[in-house]
Amino acid sequence: MKCCFITLGCDKNTVDSEKIFKLFIDKYKCEIVLNPEDADIVILNTCAFIKDAKKESIDYINYLVSLKKKNKIKKILVTGCLVSENNKTGEYSELFKDVDVSLKLSEYVSNLDNVNDRVSDILSFSSFLKICDGCNKYCSYCIIPYLRGNLKSNTIENLLKETKKLAKNGTKELNIVGQDVLAYGMDLKHSKSLDLDKEKPIVTLINEISKIDGIEWIRLLYCYPEEIDDSVITLIKNNDKVLPYIDIPIQHASDKILKLMNRKTTKAELKNLIKRLRDNIPNICIRTTLIVGFPGETEDDFNELAEFVKEMKFDKIGVFTYSREKLSKSYNFPNQLDEKVKVTRRKKILEIQKKIVKELNKDKIGYVYNAIVEGRLTTTKNSYLVRPYFNARDIDDKVIVKSKEMLMSGTFVNVEITKVNGYDLVGKII
Repeated sequence: MKCCFITLGCDKNTVDSEKIFKLFIDKYKCEIVLNPEDADIVILNTCAFIKDAKKESIDYINYLVSLKKKNKIKKILVTGCLVSENNKTGEYSELFKDVDVSLKLSEYVSNLDNVNDRVSDILSFSSFLKICDGCNKYCSYCIIPYLRGNLKSNTIENLLKETKKLAKNGTKELNIVGQDVLAYGMDLKHSKSLDLDKEKPIVTLINEISKIDGIEWIRLLYCYPEEIDDSVITLIKNNDKVLPYIDIPIQHASDKILKLMNRKTTKAELKNLIKRLRDNIPNICIRTTLIVGFPGETEDDFNELAEFVKEMKFDKIGVFTYSREKLSKSYNFPNQLDEKVKVTRRKKILEIQKKIVKELNKDKIGYVYNAIVEGRLTTTKNSYLVRPYFNARDIDDKVIVKSKEMLMSGTFVNVEITKVNGYDLVGKII
């Protein structure tokens, strides 16, 4: 039996898929194929976070159904967040009628947290470790708590077992993911491995993970700003394996909009946090995400955000237009904005950020950084793509280097930055 596995959406979905696929392969002894048209069974893990993600999931299901009607595949299994949303709203029942099985993750395996074996992706030297799922924040624009539930942390014991297996299989860079990474463990009140009165559970976990041989880089992603305290800053500053890179989704800078979003920080608190991070960790790379076009966002609110971006000079920014989701609290908010306004505002922020990145990249010229080799650049002879600490896999740009000697993926090299090429940097091996 030939099986094709397709994962849409976030890194957390990737981890779920890798675990499900391993279970499926072990149970049915199937052969993995990359092309759905070559498969007997296709398993699709969907995303439903925002409108564009839902469209991609729906289009994929329709594509697979068309293949099935042409007898090119036999069975379609669909899981993930679109299934969860349909279970809540019934909105996609017609879409699922030609799907053989639509299942929640929890229906396929009683507890994915206890599954340590995974089918690794192509970048086996760089892996994601999902330490928790769900969220207790209930931001007004977000439907994740309704799709994935409240915060549910995996145990330290399970996560250490999983990390040891990843390290044994060649993982050197561990990307820590979860909907709310720094809230990890707050629901594990009875865990013997955690002392909630001593330090944040995430600090205990990362310090334990850093003791595992083979793991050389640890990267923290999806860190809510209100959860960043002195213990987290100290962790990044003093633990040599924890990269000075942090992903902090702030979403906005107008106190009015932050309150409407049900965010837990103010603009003043965000400014203070960024200053503390940079004062304590001078080489820190700060990535953030923003939402423009939220209901009630006036021109003044947007301009306040734009000025904030200019002042803070974030290293990396992802900008989303507000997506109106039926399960979210903001769905019925008044003063919904026109899509054209949202797109225009997004372009303006990206233009501001483009100038900032250009200046920040110029400042890197002449400096030498330790970098991990991702692979060969097929379009240019003897060229390779490498990532220093300030570039996360899949979401950030890379550094292009030339080397007559073959560079193996997953190895570390020292790279001197020599010039800027748009968003990319060009360097040479030292």
